[in-house]
Amino acid sequence: MIPTINKSNLANLILCVICVVLFCMLFQKCENENLQLANVDALNSQITTYKLKNGQLVTSGKTLSYTNAQLKNSLLGKDKNLKQVMAKFAKVQSVTKYVTNTKFDTIAITYKDSIPCIFERHDAVFHEWYSLGYKSNQKGITITELSIPDSVAIVTGTKRKWFLGKQTQTIDITHANPFVQTDELQHIEVVAKPKWYETTIFKVGLGFLGGFLIAK
Repeated sequence: MIPTINKSNLANLILCVICVVLFCMLFQKCENENLQLANVDALNSQITTYKLKNGQLVTSGKTLSYTNAQLKNSLLGKDKNLKQVMAKFAKVQSVTKYVTNTKFDTIAITYKDSIPCIFERHDAVFHEWYSLGYKSNQKGITITELSIPDSVAIVTGTKRKWFLGKQTQTIDITHANPFVQTDELQHIEVVAKPKWYETTIFKVGLGFLGGFLIAK
């Protein structure tokens, strides 16, 4: 026997569904507005630093949250080299870019045996990826104001060899300075446990309940 649908129950169910949809839309709108405000705040914020107990310096900054389309339209997304890296990913999860400048004030190198003549020379070397000044005499050489700039880009996401291939979580790091290389790398993604209302069991149960109310 085919169950008949009670018009009153059906109307109540439709009304509940409409209320839930409207609530979700309102909630999503509030979330998007809060996200945009957070992005504006992050763009206008300055990086901060603090020290660990061992004296190690830590740099901290606020993060941005973009959709894939927003990322492509941002300054990072328009970076030619960064776009080449991002194109290797099936799905990009995060993009980080930071600029460093390694500096040494003075490096003194004293000869074990002094050169048997008295002289002194001063000069400087300026290159796109390093610069330094130096003083040389019969006793040794002193390097001053050694500077090594670099720009680092980090992309995380999933890669696959072909359209239906296995997905692999990957992190790619690129250095703008060709004299700098990464020797070791370890990246850990913290996986959040899904909420009870996000589980498959809850969704299936909700579907059965909805079907039961319609058929009742």
